Amino acid sequence: MDTYQARFYDSSGNAPDLVQVQVGSGKIVVCGTTFSIRFEDLQLQVGGHDGDRFKLVCECQNVAIVSEDRAFLHALAEAAGGTELGKQARHADHKIVKRGSHKFRYWTIVTGAVVAMAITGYMLLDPLAASVATMIDPSFEVKLGEMLARTDKLDKKSDGFKRVSRIGNQLTAQLEKNPYKFQFFVKKDKEINACAYPGGILIVNSGLLEKVFDDDELAGVMSHEVGHVIHRHTLKQALHNCGLITCLTLISGGVGGAGDAEKLEAAFALAQKLESLNFSRAQETDADITGLELEVKAGYQGDGLVKFFKRLEKEESALGKGAAPLFAVLSTHPMSADRRARIEAELKRLREENEKR
Repeated sequence: MDTYQARFYDSSGNAPDLVQVQVGSGKIVVCGTTFSIRFEDLQLQVGGHDGDRFKLVCECQNVAIVSEDRAFLHALAEAAGGTELGKQARHADHKIVKRGSHKFRYWTIVTGAVVAMAITGYMLLDPLAASVATMIDPSFEVKLGEMLARTDKLDKKSDGFKRVSRIGNQLTAQLEKNPYKFQFFVKKDKEINACAYPGGILIVNSGLLEKVFDDDELAGVMSHEVGHVIHRHTLKQALHNCGLITCLTLISGGVGGAGDAEKLEAAFALAQKLESLNFSRAQETDADITGLELEVKAGYQGDGLVKFFKRLEKEESALGKGAAPLFAVLSTHPMSADRRARIEAELKRLREENEKR
């Protein structure tokens, strides 16, 4: 005879005993004892937090048996047949099944709603970040960039710094409408990378300076970063990474107050390092085009960025995966075949325009 797990309550008020019960002929027997309860003395109720438990109450003996084992319920319904207890057991089983179906449907709806809200929120982040960026005055953006970049710890004296400053000033001198006072720095870091902070602060790693072949390649990298600043890509992406709540808070409260820079700085620090921001294809294209125009106007060849990336890609392929951390610029600004073709086509157009002048 099959046994089923249950909890046995009596009139003593003590904690229930965990027992095994069997469904016999016309009665329920508590295994290991001589105690039994006749079917006609039992009343069945469904309860529990999730509505998946049933309770058998015997008022004449002042005891109760509680279980969640539906096999026990099925056995009871079969053994009790057409009696009142049998009807109650079958009704309870149907009720538990229905409750489980409703519960599953409820959580499916809740999960779906949460996923839909998350997707909607993510899709809203880009337009919200762009909206917040337009609200930030360039002068405020400069202050924010200075706080985030920690320029007091950067190289401002070496020959590398002088080289970066010279090329940077040549490039930014070609900007017709420039709301920023660009500043150029060198960071002592072997990682081959460069990044732009909000407000026109450009940082070139010493590792990148050692890797570029000539000024044309360095100008290609730097002009691209200038393009990100002009289009406010760094600011927009940092705001995107700060999240929906931060963007909504800034929109509702305005930007530019005495404590706003500190709030944004804290949010950006939690969101992600600005050196590792990933830009969209459209943002990379905008920075490429702006950078190319500045390079050509400043007298550089304009193909430095493509040449530099081609060399790095070959070296990375030869060295294997272990080189990935050193060539960070390849992961933060991936050079796809389409992007390379677009740069080369734009460069050809710019050179042809210059020849006609």
